[in-house]
Amino acid sequence: MNSAIIIFVICIILFVIDKFKPFTVAMLGCVLLICCGVCTPEKALAGFTNDIVLIIFGTEIFGAAFYECGLGSLVASYIIKLSNGKEKRVIVIAGCSAAILSAFLNNQVVCSMMMVVCISIAKTSSTVYSKNIILPVIICAILGGQCTLIGAPATLIASSMAMESTGKGITMFELFPIGFSIFIAVMIMMCFFSYKRGIRIWGEDSDTSVPSDSACLSSRLDKRKAAVTLLAGVVMLGLFISGIVSVGIASVIGALICLFGRAVDEKKALMQADWNIIIWLGCSIGIAGALSESGAVQQLSTGFCGLIPQNTPDIVLLAIFVFITVVISNVLANTTTVIMILPFAIETAGNFGLSSTPFVVAVTMAAGLSILTPLSCGFIGMTMRVGYRFRDYIRYGWSIQLASMLMIIGLTPAIYPF
Repeated sequence: MNSAIIIFVICIILFVIDKFKPFTVAMLGCVLLICCGVCTPEKALAGFTNDIVLIIFGTEIFGAAFYECGLGSLVASYIIKLSNGKEKRVIVIAGCSAAILSAFLNNQVVCSMMMVVCISIAKTSSTVYSKNIILPVIICAILGGQCTLIGAPATLIASSMAMESTGKGITMFELFPIGFSIFIAVMIMMCFFSYKRGIRIWGEDSDTSVPSDSACLSSRLDKRKAAVTLLAGVVMLGLFISGIVSVGIASVIGALICLFGRAVDEKKALMQADWNIIIWLGCSIGIAGALSESGAVQQLSTGFCGLIPQNTPDIVLLAIFVFITVVISNVLANTTTVIMILPFAIETAGNFGLSSTPFVVAVTMAAGLSILTPLSCGFIGMTMRVGYRFRDYIRYGWSIQLASMLMIIGLTPAIYPF
């Protein structure tokens, strides 16, 4: 048990210092767990048989087809046309588009595309400035990703960990009520309050260059490939909603439609798949399962529970975990935060005789919606390329962060009773 805790701490330290790729650290953790006799090789590598790997693989291929056929470029052209040089209109149209795409596609690709779109709008309009629109649109993409199971890697790994610990994961649209409510509230805030604050913070600065990610946009629409890709999307969505097959199998079916329909070249699809995150998630799931099985999580959770009075109100206990998650997630990657906090949240809920579901949902949402620093996730971090300073994120996002925290704490127990 002590060995498991030591290995877990080593992995967290290596994640924090960020000297090695996350998948390298996760692989090291699996190897150490096996070599120290904490678990069997089958248990440590069980994550690679998890539905999450199929989801990532399938949606990566579908995303490659979506952009290669020109649908991504088509979306961009409509945003430019409808915005008509109005910054608030750009935020609403591009933000809603980013949120919808991020709910079903790879967040990083969506964020890269929307950055290109926003910069293109700023370069072609004398009344639109890149810094006033890019961060709000990227925040919308992050919010959209929190509305579905497949919208963010942190949600996927949280679902897998919950399934491992409680036998119940997160369903495809289980987070939608909270995620959509927060999205609407934040959109209103960004248009009427945060927008003015942003102008005061960075002013009219449009001196920026188009990121290299612009390569992800095809310049023309291939109607045949677009039809195949749309068919794949409809089939996937139908399977997601119906539950006939698992989300992972549904994702692979969509990918196969794209591949057999020649909507995307097989070699290009495999090259664009993010194998780093596939390996990282597979190993991380194995580590989380091994920690739970070894009793290390229970030991740490028992110590944590000893610090909290037994008469603590349920909602206060939930708020404690939300606050801790937000603080840590703004310093570490949100996926790392989920791995750290969620096992303790689930175990603590059990120790207090509460349902684990509201804690799983609250921790997952809190980790995914941390936006105060560019360290919280790569999607926020990539916006630094257009000239945002570190303190700009705090000055712009503190009210959005506070509002999202309060909504998570208030809405979660209302929808998922203790």
